[in-house]
Amino acid sequence: MRVFLFSLLMIAIAGCSSSKKKPAVQLTAEPIPKVQENNDVPQEHAIEITESELWQKYDEADLPDLEKRISPSSFELYYCEYTSLLSSLRSSSAELELPTQQGFKTFLLENSNTMNEELAEKYPEIKSYKGKSVDGKLTIRLDANAEGLFAEIKGEQTKQLLSPLLKGNKTFYALYNEDALPKPTRDESFD
Repeated sequence: MRVFLFSLLMIAIAGCSSSKKKPAVQLTAEPIPKVQENNDVPQEHAIEITESELWQKYDEADLPDLEKRISPSSFELYYCEYTSLLSSLRSSSAELELPTQQGFKTFLLENSNTMNEELAEKYPEIKSYKGKSVDGKLTIRLDANAEGLFAEIKGEQTKQLLSPLLKGNKTFYALYNEDALPKPTRDESFD
């Protein structure tokens, strides 16, 4: 508890001494690395992280000035330690904690075998999993590729999506209901 309070105090002091905005809550002892164009966390900033610390709530006002890839009408924003998350998906089965609208849930994932072994070796950054929450109330389809992590989380009457919010960025994720996305406009030239 003392370590936690000391960390919060240090974050508050650092926030006061800098004019640059900081995230509202930071769960790791390391500072959040500067967002790069390819958005992978540099190896010198990679730290050992437990899965419960892979995701942090984030304030939309603190986002870098990058173009959005999606524009849901309402969403929750999360910062993701993407490099650490990806390393937890190296095997054919995994246990992963993800944000949901019901709070953080642990999912048991299995490789959905969408690619044969030869292709999987050629493109190791592409992963595809299916699974369910430990409590059995939610099912999930999860894909990771060069653009980031994409998850479709289904409940009894809900369909939540988790996907990168910004173009070319694997760090900031929006959690939203499927109906929060604007309806695509139909191109009249195809009629």
